[in-house]
Amino acid sequence: MKDSQNIIEYARELSVKQLFMANGFKTVWNVWRDEIRSQYLSSTPTEHQIHELGDHLRDIFRTTGKAGRSQSDVSGGGANWEALVCWYLNLCLIGRRTFVIKHHNSLIPDPVKKAITVNYGSFPSNTESDLIAITFPDKKDYSIDKGLIQVNDVNQNEVRTCSGSSYNFLPVISALVSRDFTEIEIHIIQCKTNWNDNAQIPMLWDAVYSANNFRNGIHVGSDGYSIHDAARFSYSFVTVPSNQLNKEGKDQYKTTSTSVLRVKNLSGGNYWGTASKAGVASSVKELVERNLKSGHASGVLSTIKQALPDLETKYKYFGLF
Repeated sequence: MKDSQNIIEYARELSVKQLFMANGFKTVWNVWRDEIRSQYLSSTPTEHQIHELGDHLRDIFRTTGKAGRSQSDVSGGGANWEALVCWYLNLCLIGRRTFVIKHHNSLIPDPVKKAITVNYGSFPSNTESDLIAITFPDKKDYSIDKGLIQVNDVNQNEVRTCSGSSYNFLPVISALVSRDFTEIEIHIIQCKTNWNDNAQIPMLWDAVYSANNFRNGIHVGSDGYSIHDAARFSYSFVTVPSNQLNKEGKDQYKTTSTSVLRVKNLSGGNYWGTASKAGVASSVKELVERNLKSGHASGVLSTIKQALPDLETKYKYFGLF
């Protein structure tokens, strides 16, 4: 008999498997996995070791870096950085009511897609939402087996959970999000490899999302869904960064640096793939407790600990073993 699986854990599995379907991520993963296992995890990993991978994502990412990269290499590196952050966050979120997805139409619930749409007059434009984290309320439908969910769509028609042997993930999750929209949290996590060149982008998008109204015909949301109606919304920036941290003995990122000031007040915070530096950036590992804490009554270390015995079986799709 197949193990029971709730819809959030199913979404997590779909999200992580989607990462491995990209050629770029598949190409670098074996190098990253070997680095993770040899340098940062013991033969029997602890919850602290898993969590603290966030302090080392920059070093892990750079093991596959190349000098003299072309623009296509840079673009591919950006996609791989998004994938690595998505992989890490989902690993830390096992057992919690939050999953993280890369921007992929087959995985994003329709109400979320509509809520984050920014409209310029009659022209809709989606943010550069590299990753989206969704936190669900503590309700029965999110803890029972996904096949037992009974939910109606927006027209009050019952949504079938299966078509033949296939699970109807997007219709079911979209119906749940629509029904519980005011209790759901949406967190956009923009990932960029280069900090200096990209810091103004999250600053401007966060400003757009934070504003309640505009004079020039810009409005956020469509079809009755708006981030302002969700239980919580945040916009975060996560960078490698690929830029040097120290040059000729001098720190390149200070509290007064332009790139730091641009993301200083983001609603979801500013993070990077190394240890936290006060006033500059927090480690990626802090994002879970800071923005995604409401997805479980216990702390993140507690839920990671509960998942550890199943990393080689139930959660083998993470590719760690």
